[in-house]
Amino acid sequence: MPRPYVRREALLLEEWVKKNYPDKPQWFRVRLGPAVFKGEEKLYQMLRRWADAIVFDGEHILIIEAKMRPMPEGIAELELYRDLFPKTPEFKMFWKYPVKLIYLTTWLDKAIKELCDKKGIEYVVYRPPWAEEYIRKTWGVVS
Repeated sequence: MPRPYVRREALLLEEWVKKNYPDKPQWFRVRLGPAVFKGEEKLYQMLRRWADAIVFDGEHILIIEAKMRPMPEGIAELELYRDLFPKTPEFKMFWKYPVKLIYLTTWLDKAIKELCDKKGIEYVVYRPPWAEEYIRKTWGVVS
């Protein structure tokens, strides 16, 4: 019998955001990109990208990508979201604030962290107990 699907990355992300920014404006699974125009709705819904989370800390816009297992594609996703943010009309009131990119994951992958460092992306390791157990069972990794 297949095990039930659990949105672990969403759980990791929501837990970390609420722990670190409990009283700040937070948006999860945010569509980014230019406005949708009449007649383009179906096409455009496929083109608009989803950022895992956006937080306004009072000084910066934080765009956060969460990965249970560190993967390099998360870096490109963050860079794309940074470029799309100032084109997203729903966030026009925040366009004037500097954007910080955060790569949230459950363990240190030195190669991916090094690439994040080169690109000015903050690499954050957050591993609550439930994630540690999942990592051990799924990948046999505990660092």
